[in-house]
Amino acid sequence: MSSDIASPPSALLATLDLPDPSRLLPTQVRGATCVWCSERLSGATAMDLGPRMEPILGIAGRWFPRGCVPCTLQEVLAAYKTHGMSCEQCVDDATLCNVQRALRALALELRRSR
Repeated sequence: MSSDIASPPSALLATLDLPDPSRLLPTQVRGATCVWCSERLSGATAMDLGPRMEPILGIAGRWFPRGCVPCTLQEVLAAYKTHGMSCEQCVDDATLCNVQRALRALALELRRSR
């Protein structure tokens, strides 16, 4: 993740690390269940994680993963915690890093929506 991202915090959802789609259940690949915990999702409970283009069972394809709020929050917090290890701006001054600020804002937004 670059430190010069100026997009809304929710745009970072498309950059979160996801499980290998070839190891997921069909319901997880379809977005009917959470990619991390397999909880059944509805339009009201699902977090859209952005379209991905990755091989699924050896076939290139586009898929649209979704996650539940608790799992998505956990992944955003993990990204927030590890981002600074690979970001030059965070090493200098994390308060000036747009990605770090966006991850924090996204985590706060997800906490409020629980």
